[in-house]
Amino acid sequence: MMCWKFVFPQETTEMLRYRRGRGAECSRRGFILLLVLVVTALLSFAVYSFSHLMVLEATAASESLQQLRRRRLAESAIELATAGIRQRLAGRIAPQLDLLLDDGQRARLLLLQSLPTNGAELRRGLVNESSRLNLGTLPLQLSRRQQSRNRLLALPGVTPPLADAILDWMDEDNDPSEFGAEAAWYLSQSPPRLPRNGVFQDLHELLQVRGMTAELLYAEDQNANGVLDPEENDGSLTAPADNRDGVLQTGLSALLTLVSAESSGADRGGCILINDNDLAGLYDRVQTRFGSEAALFVVAGRLNGINWLDDLRPDEGEDMETRRLERLEQAEARLNAQLGLNKTPGGQDSSTSRGGLLLTGRPVFSFRSLVDLFGGEVRATVSGEDRLLRSPWPSDPATVSRMLPEFERAFALTGDSVIRGRINVNSAAAEVLATIPGISESAARSIRSLQPRSLQGLTAEDGSVAWLLSRGLVTMGEFRAIAPLITSGGDVFSGFAVGQITGRQPVAVIHFVLDASRQSPQVLQLEDLPVMSADIAGLR
Repeated sequence: MMCWKFVFPQETTEMLRYRRGRGAECSRRGFILLLVLVVTALLSFAVYSFSHLMVLEATAASESLQQLRRRRLAESAIELATAGIRQRLAGRIAPQLDLLLDDGQRARLLLLQSLPTNGAELRRGLVNESSRLNLGTLPLQLSRRQQSRNRLLALPGVTPPLADAILDWMDEDNDPSEFGAEAAWYLSQSPPRLPRNGVFQDLHELLQVRGMTAELLYAEDQNANGVLDPEENDGSLTAPADNRDGVLQTGLSALLTLVSAESSGADRGGCILINDNDLAGLYDRVQTRFGSEAALFVVAGRLNGINWLDDLRPDEGEDMETRRLERLEQAEARLNAQLGLNKTPGGQDSSTSRGGLLLTGRPVFSFRSLVDLFGGEVRATVSGEDRLLRSPWPSDPATVSRMLPEFERAFALTGDSVIRGRINVNSAAAEVLATIPGISESAARSIRSLQPRSLQGLTAEDGSVAWLLSRGLVTMGEFRAIAPLITSGGDVFSGFAVGQITGRQPVAVIHFVLDASRQSPQVLQLEDLPVMSADIAGLR
């Protein structure tokens, strides 16, 4: 049997090299493909990331633009308020204005007294700072110190030591009052500090006063932003302590101010300065507007003082010491006038007279308020005869209600352009009304319950302070006593300006304070609040 044997030729070196080369080439081709896939994935991810970033940037830019527009709307609300206040129409400013923007979006701007919470009704409009007690106008001289102390004690939570400490912080001396504190006490604290010995720069400075706490000053609103923040409505979970009722408690800060003021009216054309020392000119101006009888009574009253049969006795009312001192000063001035001791060197000539009344010497009496014009009597020498001059305006409620608004337009009490610190009885809270000497807590609550809720359609009587008398809330004697401390006006306002684009949640909110007590209104404070949703701001 024949066997066949096949002999395969051995692989040559060239063949092995060829085979290995092809394998390496295939391996390189696989690596390149993998590399291409990785690079493609990375590029795709980079493109996606870039695109996503651009979308986010575009969204952020759009939202930034929208927020800028919302803030411009809020600023427009402030301009609206400024224009209204400049025209003395603060109570009639439209608190909401709906707009159609250039791009077709609808927007609105609002003026709010406060930001609502827990679904509460919007309080549109502005806060008259004269509805608060102005700490900077409390008298600090010894003769009136007790009055200032009593006014502070009428505020909720204020104790005698705290009241005295507040007054000591502001007075210029370093002698502590009965329960107060001066530099010696403050320097012993850690860290040591000194009382300002002047008016507070802001309400927050009250926290430097011995006995004042953040809970008393701000209550739940510890950051003083006027917004019910989550931590201010969660009970005892986080500070500050709150009652979780959905209503922001603001403490004493809502009852106090440092900026309340109003125009005195002295810069109005044709306004009569009733306390002018030019008695001849005063007589002429009053005669032109109200007649000779009125002019004679006013000028004789300035020269000799006025008595009122319905006035409170020196032992009545809460400000007995002040009233006693005023009477002593008037009596002394009248005695000096009779003795010829109060003649002004280089003043009016002794022959100057009006209506038979010699206009010699300094006036002994200044009108504390225009209510002093009603129901008084003056003893004076007229054309050589001793006469008892009675006011041409009796003190009955009907006459006071009719004439007081006219007097407020005709007269100015001071040549200064601004009067500070009077309390607006048409808008003040009961707690603030109770700080007026002579107004009890029950009377304050009654006044509060009868306050006009809007200035729209008010009569001249309702727009003045005369309604307190006509509605029987005070007697004429009480009315005359409190009149220097009260007003129906006020030219410094605060509020929240809100800008909102309809259909979008975020809103822009600016807290502001406007002073229009002078001819050119100015912004005293402008504070941007953090961006908040319409729900949080109560603007659903």
